[in-house]
Amino acid sequence: MMGSEEESSSTPKRFTPLLQRAYVAFLTNRKCAFLISFILATIFYTPIYVASSNNKANQKRYGLGGPSASASELTSALRRKSNGRAAVAIIRVVGLQSEHRIKSNPKNQVQYLVQFKSHDYPIKAFRGTVCLLGGNASSGKKNGLIGKGKGSGGIDGDVTPLDTLKRELNEELLSPDWVNRIQQQEVIDDSKLGKTLYNTTSLPTVTNDERSDTNNNNFNDGRFPGTVRYLGTTLHSHTVELIDKPNPYAFYCALYEITIGIDQLPHSILHPVGATIQEGRLALLSQDQLLQHAKYSWGYEYTMETYFGKKSWNKQKGASVTEVDENIWETTSWTPLT
Repeated sequence: MMGSEEESSSTPKRFTPLLQRAYVAFLTNRKCAFLISFILATIFYTPIYVASSNNKANQKRYGLGGPSASASELTSALRRKSNGRAAVAIIRVVGLQSEHRIKSNPKNQVQYLVQFKSHDYPIKAFRGTVCLLGGNASSGKKNGLIGKGKGSGGIDGDVTPLDTLKRELNEELLSPDWVNRIQQQEVIDDSKLGKTLYNTTSLPTVTNDERSDTNNNNFNDGRFPGTVRYLGTTLHSHTVELIDKPNPYAFYCALYEITIGIDQLPHSILHPVGATIQEGRLALLSQDQLLQHAKYSWGYEYTMETYFGKKSWNKQKGASVTEVDENIWETTSWTPLT
């Protein structure tokens, strides 16, 4: 009895009743003590693990790390031995007024919907940079050609650049109606106009008498909301130093121009709540901001320079863009090789 009283009196008083029982069991039965210790450890660490997992899930949901699907797409693209494929769009937003609380000059200046890459984007040099909306092609079981009317739906993967663009825009902008209404036969092919100035168009000039909105000069060239133009394809190349990877990476980029109205903007632009999408956040920028202040990812500074016909001041060292012969490109497989 004396020994039992001494053991009980030596138990630290600060232990809870459950821990106190475990302590006594440890002194009397080592096997039982091990089982109790395992149960206590499970109870203690499970909430910490769940909280950590939820934090990672939230980071992916709100763009801090980008969703796993997006990260895997980028990784697989960078590992390809052949040139990748991507389709992006310069999205023009017209009809902005002062009441929308978006900086715009008195002439109803066109703004451009772009994405800023997140602070933890996988490629460090591209963190916080401007990127055009769109993304990498998804490979499938059957290859298609990029020419008009070639390829068919209903297969795994993208057949044409427009397939890629629509899929990516739906993912990034949460499937707006205007994306789903884009049809191949309605896309205006301006790729043959020459690649010295993308911002020219083959559309006929619209006079004031033909316009329903006579106060908006942005519709003079016929680019009303809903107008989609294919501007051509370029080859974007990146050095190992820029992307910090073992091998350089290049991809063919099909460029489109889409004009939308203020009512077609994502809700997060007019009513920002702090959340981001995919690998970054959306923003509206003016031509001056795009040319004079923005720093770009994936060589798009050269794209915007050609589009506006003016110099882009912030170029990434190690990125370059070259022209692609459209006549040859029309017979090239769009679906990337894996």
